[in-house]
Amino acid sequence: MDNKADQPSSASLWLAYLANGGTMKELRNMDQSQLDAVYRVAFAQFNSGHYTDALKIFRHLCLLDHTSYSYFLGLGLSQYELSLFAQAAATLAHGAKLDQQDPRASLMMAKSFIEIEQWSLAQAALSEAVIRASQSARWKDELLQAKKLTSFVGGKLQ
Repeated sequence: MDNKADQPSSASLWLAYLANGGTMKELRNMDQSQLDAVYRVAFAQFNSGHYTDALKIFRHLCLLDHTSYSYFLGLGLSQYELSLFAQAAATLAHGAKLDQQDPRASLMMAKSFIEIEQWSLAQAALSEAVIRASQSARWKDELLQAKKLTSFVGGKLQ
């Protein structure tokens, strides 16, 4: 006779699945083209200034695939535009871990910290943005922004 206490809980099975790289999109049997279509809608909503709608869609995408940098970047940018600066910083911090080459998450995280006057955290995020942006000419505009903001934040720390 099996003892229920010896059985793993559904929560522990779910956490183990996620820990091994599983995603909700896999559980729902969704292919990437479906997520790409949803992403295009979220991106269009963001670019149209409908940040609340974009936030909801990006949040859903993040739940479906917690490993996608672009989903977390979109969510963080939406939060920033809605003045949810602390939430944006946390979301963008996760995004920055997912793509360690792209400086945009670190740069926007720094801007979020500036908005809430967390100067030392802003400085740390800007340092990371400068390192990342320096690695490719593709990011020259982001590098320039990060350097300007570094000077601004440096003045606040003195």
